Amino acid sequence: MKYRQPGYRDQDYKEEREKTRKEDRGPRGPREPRGMAREARLVTRCYQCGHQEPALESVPTDALCPKCRAAQHCCRNCVHFDPGARFECRQPIPKRFPSKTAANTCEFFKPETVLDATGRRIVTPGPAAPPGERVSPGRAAFEALFKKK
Repeated sequence: MKYRQPGYRDQDYKEEREKTRKEDRGPRGPREPRGMAREARLVTRCYQCGHQEPALESVPTDALCPKCRAAQHCCRNCVHFDPGARFECRQPIPKRFPSKTAANTCEFFKPETVLDATGRRIVTPGPAAPPGERVSPGRAAFEALFKKK
């Protein structure tokens, strides 16, 4: 029924609704986005710039973000960081670390991981450009998408 206005061909509309009720056999699973299936990955994000990297079990104390060069082994990147808790940490630390953004040697440090389900790839290598030819980032992404031969 085109406009679903009362009075005109009501019987057809009722039959259509009853048919869909009979076909409905329980809840459906989650729907995929149009045209693509997404992948979810565990990643760690930089507290300062948001740069994503694959999640690691442990982070070295001298690790830096490859994009902004901020310390990765710091309170702001820790699972236990909580501004409302004592010493801004949910763990029983003996003393407060003065800077939450500076690298530290906390024994309770555990990197905060998040599930990235945006469908983006963390690191997408572009196609290799022939020597002497510059390829714009947009062109490189286009060629990687369609795999130009």
